[in-house]
Amino acid sequence: MNHEELWIMVDVETSGPLYATHSLTELGAAVGSRSRGVIDTIEVLMAPIGPAVERSRRSFERASREGASPAEGMRRFQSWCERYTGDRHRFVARPAAFDWPWVVYYAWTYLGANPFGFKAVCASSWFDAKGLRFDPKLSHLAVDDAKVQLEHFFARGFRSSLAQDHVR
Repeated sequence: MNHEELWIMVDVETSGPLYATHSLTELGAAVGSRSRGVIDTIEVLMAPIGPAVERSRRSFERASREGASPAEGMRRFQSWCERYTGDRHRFVARPAAFDWPWVVYYAWTYLGANPFGFKAVCASSWFDAKGLRFDPKLSHLAVDDAKVQLEHFFARGFRSSLAQDHVR
């Protein structure tokens, strides 16, 4: 594996589990590499697409006051991602099964394309495959969580000795 490839850790806050019913209110991302660590972050607040709120009420209220339209928010995210497309980059999230579909839905709906194509890495699955637990302490502010998770991913996810890393 090329250790200089860039990893873009994405974290989202949503008002519930259903795309098109609930809203993506925060999109946070951190980009970095194993050797350089975190090199940049982005926070995008997006105005809710409707009134449905089952969770993350604080994020929903903040996005209602300060958020850009979903189209503008996704354009900002796409522009930020494009700064790193000259390098080999990968989308990574925890769990990717939740964050990835939100990014895909909003990207295709508001941009007509996904800046990451069709590839995603699940940090939780990566750790599980190595016998590790992915358990950093999170604030539930998407940009902070993306940064913390990327740092955790680099610090523990690339170690070679399972016996040394095993925490279960």
